[in-house]
Amino acid sequence: AYFYSNCQSYFAKGFEDIKKKDEKPIVEKPKKKEPKKKTPDDNKIYSVGSGTGFFINQTGHILSNNHVIDSCNAVKLHYKGKIIPVTILATDRINDLSLMKVDTKPDDVFAVATEDANLLDDIYVAGYPFGKDLSSSVKVTKGVVSALTGIANNYSNIQIDAALQPGNSGGPIINKEGNVVGVAVAKLDYKIILENYDTIPEATNFGIKSSTVQQFIKANNINSANASTKQMSTKNIGTKIQKATVYLDCFMTAQRYEKLKSKKVMYKNIE
Repeated sequence: AYFYSNCQSYFAKGFEDIKKKDEKPIVEKPKKKEPKKKTPDDNKIYSVGSGTGFFINQTGHILSNNHVIDSCNAVKLHYKGKIIPVTILATDRINDLSLMKVDTKPDDVFAVATEDANLLDDIYVAGYPFGKDLSSSVKVTKGVVSALTGIANNYSNIQIDAALQPGNSGGPIINKEGNVVGVAVAKLDYKIILENYDTIPEATNFGIKSSTVQQFIKANNINSANASTKQMSTKNIGTKIQKATVYLDCFMTAQRYEKLKSKKVMYKNIE
């Protein structure tokens, strides 16, 4: 059996009850009614998780993972200091992709590569690992394409050695031309690998191939920007990452969150 962990949307620890500790009085006083236990409003939505997405055209279409937005009551985009509601247009549960749209014009966009990455191609991964707990800035890791298949010979995935963390889900995997060659999706579960193989896996992470992404967006009558054929400087790639990568917020009611937190697991068993 093989095991992996979704490079999952970064979930908060949950809703904690607010309760004050009673102090023992020095002298006995008339008993007061116990204050009502404060609980989250069942009808109010709370930010319970986050992930990453990226613009693919000037009309405001965004790509991410399905598991980033799955079961959310609402999804909101953080961009240029604004929080913007997101409309979910389509999802692909099998390949773990989602297509969304916002009513804003991006400062820059990523083109989805028309050809898949090659073995040993240099790549960058952009995203928001651990949400905004570290900082609100987009983060980047660097690596290479280390295999042309995913777990259990999944040919819709590539393997990369660039670091991925919870919150990187849905982020772009970018080549030296500034085109997206994959969408960050998963990593091996080190706890289970350690238990089964007595070693900690290093730099074994996965992305969804650009050819799979192209099929998904074209099936929904959406096109990405035209792919570049010229190599870009790291400075220009960095600028593009800052302008075209977005932070996605998943909102749920307290009731839905409590139901899902036992089901929406970080670790899945792939037979």
